[in-house]
Amino acid sequence: MGKVLGYARVSTDTQDIQSQKEKLLTLGAVVVFTDTGSGSSLDGRDQLEAALRLLEPGDELLALHPDRLARDTADLLTIGKRVIEKKAVLRIYDPNIVFDGTDMMAEVLLTIFGMVGMMEKHFIKARQRRGIDAAKLKGVYKGRPATISPEAVRELHQQGIGATEIAKRLRIGRASVYRALAA
Repeated sequence: MGKVLGYARVSTDTQDIQSQKEKLLTLGAVVVFTDTGSGSSLDGRDQLEAALRLLEPGDELLALHPDRLARDTADLLTIGKRVIEKKAVLRIYDPNIVFDGTDMMAEVLLTIFGMVGMMEKHFIKARQRRGIDAAKLKGVYKGRPATISPEAVRELHQQGIGATEIAKRLRIGRASVYRALAA
């Protein structure tokens, strides 16, 4: 048996990842990779990517729950397939799933829990939307505060500076420059 690499994820900086790390270490992980961010996408999950790259034949990638890996069926199965391509094993603690590419039921369980994650994601977004709509009716929701100054964008533009350079100077995206100029 090779090494056990743990993986933990929380959605926001305000959530505590320590309990996940401690449990993974107790379960045998020699190192725990952690990401903070949405489970809705694999984009930006640098530590998950690092763990997958480090896997060698006989190793194990361990997560406490399927939704810590992904909240999407395709993403969860992609992770599983990447693990078995390395001739390693994906193990999920709760529910107990051991995916090594040889057990059809393990793949079925990954698919089901990926679907559950997608449903949870849908319900979370629906609740958020209802909350925002209710806050707007009360007049307390104003949206996210502006992070750029349209005046600064216009001032640089009036100096003859192009959108790409404005974006670099203000550390914003070019699309934000164009939106500020159009406003």
